[in-house]
Formats: sequence, C-alpha cells, structure tokens
Amino acid sequence: SVAYALLVGSNMAVMRMGWWPLPGPLGARACLGVYESWFALAIWSHLACMLTDPGAVPRDLEVPEGTKQCGKCKGPKPLRAHHCSTCQRCILKMDHHCPWVNNCVGARNQKHFLLFLLYVQLQCWAAVVSLGGHFANLSTPPPRPSRQAFLAKAPQGGEAAAQEAWRAEVRRRQAALDADDGDIICCILVFFVAIIFGLFTCIMLCDQISNVTSNTTGIENFQHVVGKPRPWRESMQEVMGRGPWW
Repeated sequence: SVAYALLVGSNMAVMRMGWWPLPGPLGARACLGVYESWFALAIWSHLACMLTDPGAVPRDLEVPEGTKQCGKCKGPKPLRAHHCSTCQRCILKMDHHCPWVNNCVGARNQKHFLLFLLYVQLQCWAAVVSLGGHFANLSTPPPRPSRQAFLAKAPQGGEAAAQEAWRAEVRRRQAALDADDGDIICCILVFFVAIIFGLFTCIMLCDQISNVTSNTTGIENFQHVVGKPRPWRESMQEVMGRGPWW
C-alpha cells in the first residue's frame, strides 16, 4: 500500500544518507537504532490497527426490545455505535474510517491507531533532522585540527591520527557531494514528505487525544454530541489499557 511504500522508502533513504547529531560511529549507530525501532513499531501498529476488529456489531443478532435498529444494515445499533458506509456495518464507538489503515477506527483498535500516529510522527521528525543535517554538513567543510601549542604539544602519532581522520572526513563529504543525482532528488523528496506527514500526523494525533480525553469521537463531534464528563485518565485508560501501552 501507499503507507508501506512511504515508510520503507523513507527508511532506506535515511539509512543510506542520514546524518546523526551524536558524535562518533557509536553515536550514529545509537541514533539509527532508535530510528529503526520507531520504524518497526510504526509497521507493527499499522498492521495491528488494520487487522484488529474495530468493534463491528454482528449482523445476525436479533434486535432486543428497546434497542435501536440500524436502518442500513438492519442489525442492532448499540449506544454510541455508528454505521460505516465503507465497511457496510455498525462499529462500536466509531471515530472515522481511515483509508491509510483500510479499516474503521473504533473501540477495539483506536489504541493501535494512536500509536501508529505517534511512531510515524517521531520517524518523520527524525528523518527531517537526519536528512537536513546531511545537507548542512556537506555545505560546510570539517574544521581542520590545529597544531598544538609548544607547551601542550601532542605526540607526533596523535597529531598524525587527527590529520588522517580529518582527511577521511573530507573524502567522505566529497563522495557524498559527488553522489548520483537520483540519490539527491530522493533525499530532497523524502525530506519534504517527512515534513508534510510530520505535520499531518501531529494534527491527527492532537485531534485523537482531544477526542479521547473529552470522551467523544470524531463522528460525535461532527454531530455536535457532547460526551459524558469524566476524568481524562479514565478515558485514556479505556483506550490504552492498564498495562504497557506501547
């Protein structure tokens, strides 16, 4: 799907051309490890949201006395359930139908949707920092190590090692500048896609958290239905659960 193509493509671009703020190879590996963990968690949460039943009301149930009947699927329509015209079924506590996960977001999979938005947002801003740092680093030459003053002169071997490290960094940056035009275009595209989707997921995540804490859904907001007041911790716990939420 489009979501997987964007996630995997961005991940490959960052792995190949990304620059990380922590110094040294160990710092770069640590940053890349954190980024890859966000990538894996984003894929996992997307699959969980897509494959989890959002809370569909069974169609073959008899409609109990005093319970509303859906005029479209002719099944029972419990309180706070809404009919999805895409899925052709009623969903408990339905928020909206999301084309990015090809499923409704409802009572049973809203947690996975929130986590998907969180991990994608973290991945987007990490990609912006990494790829932006890549171009910023290439535009400025590395500082040349200065010779030590005669009172604090470093050993000859240490000075030679510093000079060789500087030359290696210059060669690395020159090789990056001489990279394929396709690599550069891909890097620029991923940079701007990361900004766009970072802002989009940030807005979506804030909207979802606002709905959860106010005990309402996207459809109920559209219908101007006010949720029953209760502590926000209870509402968050109902969606995220009591155990580890990640």
